[in-house]
Amino acid sequence: MDMPDAVAVPLQTDESGTIRVGGTRVLLDLVIFAFRQGATPETIVEQYPSLALADVYLSQ
Repeated sequence: MDMPDAVAVPLQTDESGTIRVGGTRVLLDLVIFAFRQGATPETIVEQYPSLALADVYLSQ
């Protein structure tokens, strides 16, 4: 059985322990909150245009 390739989730932790998505300053907590409020990845990228759509999908 072939195992799927691992995908690196685009998260970075800064020196204070805050987790950010991709190479942006957008907090993972904000993305999670938006998902919990029912936002789609496309809507989240509209709210935070510095995010890449692929990074938001991987952050789900």
